[in-house]
Amino acid sequence: MRDGGVSQKGAEPMAQDVSRTVEAFPIDLVVDLVNEWGTVPRAVAGESDEAYPTLAEFIAAHPALRAVGSPHAEGDLVAAADRLHPVFAAADAASTAALLNELVDDAALALRLEAGGETSELALVHAAWRQAGDASGSTRVLGSAVVALVDWLRDEPDADRLGICEGDACADVYVDASPAGRRRFCSLTCQNRVRTRAYRAQQRAAATRS
Repeated sequence: MRDGGVSQKGAEPMAQDVSRTVEAFPIDLVVDLVNEWGTVPRAVAGESDEAYPTLAEFIAAHPALRAVGSPHAEGDLVAAADRLHPVFAAADAASTAALLNELVDDAALALRLEAGGETSELALVHAAWRQAGDASGSTRVLGSAVVALVDWLRDEPDADRLGICEGDACADVYVDASPAGRRRFCSLTCQNRVRTRAYRAQQRAAATRS
C-alpha cells in the first residue's frame, strides 16, 4: 500500500516528475534566431558592433518564444544561436545528424510516450519531448529550436535543405521549403546581388576581349 506516494513499508518516496514538455518553435523563428543573434552571421556581415534587437522586439515578432519563459538575458539567445549555426553549415547528412544528436544531449531532451485525451473509442498515446523544469533560459531556447529542426527533418529528411547563404559577406542560414530544393541564398537580396556582380564581371571581361 502507498500513502501520499510513500510506501508504508519504508520504501523510498516516489520520484516526482519535475520535467516540462518542450514545444517546437516555428521553423522561421529558428532561422531568425540564428541570423539575428548568432555570432558568425553578424561577424561576416560586419555587424558585430551593432546592437542586437531588443528582447521585447524579438519576442513581439515571434510570440512562440514566450512558451519557454522570458530569456534571462540576450546572452541566452546568443548562446542558443551559436550552437545552432553549425547544424546549417554541416557538410553532409551524417554531420547534421551527429550535431543534432549532440544538441539533444546538451539540451537535456528526452523523448517520452504520454497518454492523451480519451474519446469513447480511443485512448490516445503520443510522443513528447521533455526537459528538466529548472533548465536555464538558453537551454530552454535551444531545446525548442532543436525539436523544431528534428520535426522538420522528420517531414523533409533532406539535410541539404538546411543551408548557409552563398552570398558575399553573408553567413545567414535558411531552410529550403521550395519544391525543387535548389535554394542557395538566404534572401532575394543576396541572390540578386551575386547575380548582378556576376553579370558585371562578364560585361567587363567581354569589353576587355573586344
